[in-house]
Amino acid sequence: MKDKDENKNVFSVFLTEFIRLSDVIKWSAISFIGFLLGVTTTSLWEYTIPFFVFLITTFCIMSFTFSINNYFDVDSDRKNPRLAKKNAIASEKISKKLAIICMCLFVLISSILSFLYQFQVFLASSIMLFWMWIYSAPPFRLKGRPIIDVIWHFFAFFGIVLWGSIIAGPLQLINWITAISLGAFSCIGQVWNHIVDYAFDKESGTSTFAVKLGLDKANITIKGLIVAHIILLVPLVTLYTLSYFIALFVLVSIILVGLIALRPKKDGFPTKRSFEYFFAVVVGGAVYVSILIYHFCVIYGVNCLKTGFTIF
Repeated sequence: MKDKDENKNVFSVFLTEFIRLSDVIKWSAISFIGFLLGVTTTSLWEYTIPFFVFLITTFCIMSFTFSINNYFDVDSDRKNPRLAKKNAIASEKISKKLAIICMCLFVLISSILSFLYQFQVFLASSIMLFWMWIYSAPPFRLKGRPIIDVIWHFFAFFGIVLWGSIIAGPLQLINWITAISLGAFSCIGQVWNHIVDYAFDKESGTSTFAVKLGLDKANITIKGLIVAHIILLVPLVTLYTLSYFIALFVLVSIILVGLIALRPKKDGFPTKRSFEYFFAVVVGGAVYVSILIYHFCVIYGVNCLKTGFTIF
């Protein structure tokens, strides 16, 4: 019984403190938006194998991303109370040797499966793994380079959206616009994290975007990024959401419910009750849900709910 409990505990640590499953799921969900936007037919059977490939390879790529980040952040995470609990290597619950073995397995599984599926997907997988690697690992370690690390996040989210789309089908305009807007959204999240960790990072001498530019400029940057994100959402709304009543209804409903539920306060930043959170997450989320509804209305040929709106 004791051995079973220990094995269960090790498995739990592996999921929560090594690969950071909650973050893996969040990033995979972003990529799944891309996958859904890549679907072009109503035949679910046709997407059984692509979905299986997407599920396994995306899990491996995202797990590699967060595990290698933990591996090279051991020293700094040990000193940061907020991050120490998220890093099983820093807490020595998982050895560095085991960590390396697991990361190699993530790379191998993703590479082999994508290669067997389609060479184009294999190339995309290789690019994704390389991009995730240079963020955390020396000699590049882009996360240690203020401003560049924020730019990295833009291309990381841009890439994971297109990654999902490539596995499902051909890339179309909606995929590209969504990838760009979600890339901007990821920049908001990264600067947000820097602001949350500002006090510790400054005290420990860690160079981040917020530390380099200062807290005031970082807050101004957040607002600028949110404005840019909203602007990038406009083409999605005008080209797609406004085409169907149901998509427009869902968009407005989510925004109103989010506004009521969050009750944002001007001085609440960086809590989830702030205006920044509302405009970045709630409004953005509402738009992404609405374009998915549009996309499947088109696939299923739902004509009775069309608004007749056109920008031309």
